[in-house]
Amino acid sequence: MQAPEPDHDKSDSSKSQLPKKYLCKVCNQGFTRKHNMVSHELIHSSLKPHVCTVCNLKFRRIHDLKRHEKLHTGEKPFECDKCFRKFARPDALTRH
Repeated sequence: MQAPEPDHDKSDSSKSQLPKKYLCKVCNQGFTRKHNMVSHELIHSSLKPHVCTVCNLKFRRIHDLKRHEKLHTGEKPFECDKCFRKFARPDALTRH
């Protein structure tokens, strides 16, 4: 199991040499990918369009809703290859 790659937009300049051609309209933070800028721009808004069908908790990003939904299903797809303990999120497995 591999940990997800970090978002290069948030890393320091020595790690990412790609031009940050997409700028947030509110704070001018730069991004190399348009979808990362669009996702970022939601933090400046009160919009939370993604709603959990179980508990009605609202999220700005679909990714966060999908991660949250695993709490309700008990899904734990990330397993330690040494002790076989299971985790709902890859970052929890990495910390383990």
